[in-house]
Amino acid sequence: MKVKLDENISAQARDLLVEFGYDADTIADEDMAGAPDPQLFKTCQVEQRLLIAFDVGFGDVRAYPPSDHAGIVLLRLRDQQPQATLDVLRRFLLSQDLMQLDHSLCVVTEDRVRIRHG
Repeated sequence: MKVKLDENISAQARDLLVEFGYDADTIADEDMAGAPDPQLFKTCQVEQRLLIAFDVGFGDVRAYPPSDHAGIVLLRLRDQQPQATLDVLRRFLLSQDLMQLDHSLCVVTEDRVRIRHG
């Protein structure tokens, strides 16, 4: 499974995903920092990568229908500091197989996971 991390998520999260066996890269890896959301979305579609982001815009299923992508994981965390994000992401990865999120929008909070399939 291929995963792309949006620009506000630390490179340590990429390392965590790799530890879990995923092919992960970041927006920074591709010099796409500051790219508009539609461009980032299109890149993820072309590369068939699940996107992990803080950006609530990716939660708009009218703009980004689940049937049109390899999955979006939207992190809705009160504390977005790198260590807090890593802790939530680690718990999430232990409880979910990202392969099952194809064509889905998944909203992750500190204490809950909601999945909308396409």
